[in-house]
Amino acid sequence: MPKAKTFLIADTETTGLASLARVFDFAYVIATRKNVLLERSFLVREIITNPRYMLGALQDNRWRDMFGGKLFSHYIPALNSGEIKLVPWHEILNTMREDMLTHDVSVFSAYNLRFDLGALNRTHNIIASKKLNFSRLDLLCLWEFACVTVCNSQLYHDVAWQHGKGSGWVTDADNVRTNAEKVYAYLSGNHDFIESHTALHDAQIETEILQRLLAKKKTIPYNVLDHMPWMKAQTIAGRLI
Repeated sequence: MPKAKTFLIADTETTGLASLARVFDFAYVIATRKNVLLERSFLVREIITNPRYMLGALQDNRWRDMFGGKLFSHYIPALNSGEIKLVPWHEILNTMREDMLTHDVSVFSAYNLRFDLGALNRTHNIIASKKLNFSRLDLLCLWEFACVTVCNSQLYHDVAWQHGKGSGWVTDADNVRTNAEKVYAYLSGNHDFIESHTALHDAQIETEILQRLLAKKKTIPYNVLDHMPWMKAQTIAGRLI
């Protein structure tokens, strides 16, 4: 019997999208199909203490509304309590590498893995002027996994449409939403769940999503990094909605 895989589930909070996505809050959970082995949470010293990056993010209305208040309501209290640490980027990477070796991690995962890998590499390029190397690991995008496992089911669509437009479950274009918040809400049965958008908490719920998806014993889409996996959730049993 092959050895069971161990997963690292990462989450990033960034200063923006695309070329502006620099990681200031990074967390990961190391887990198996049934157990959580380790949790880590860091603030990236080189990013969060750089006024140009952080003030630039706060000039974006959506980023200001999402993260601005958390600087005082979450991050400063978490630093004071030791819940999160302010750490240089190279030290974060060294800790992660050691944790991955200690627990024999073979899969690197995140909910929107394309985005998180891009943000991690962009941050690394700023600080270290080179790319990160995940070539020895399988990659698993949980968004892809959710879309081809539960979000394309009749029950998921029924739940989404019971809530309807304006609820966050269905877009103006009549597509069911497939983000981590709604997938977790569906899988947990807590349909009013609201994601905190802090890296550790999001990594924790994404770990639960992963474990619930793995329990369904469906084909696992390793190394599939599509741009728009949500489109695969707009079909039920092969027919277009």
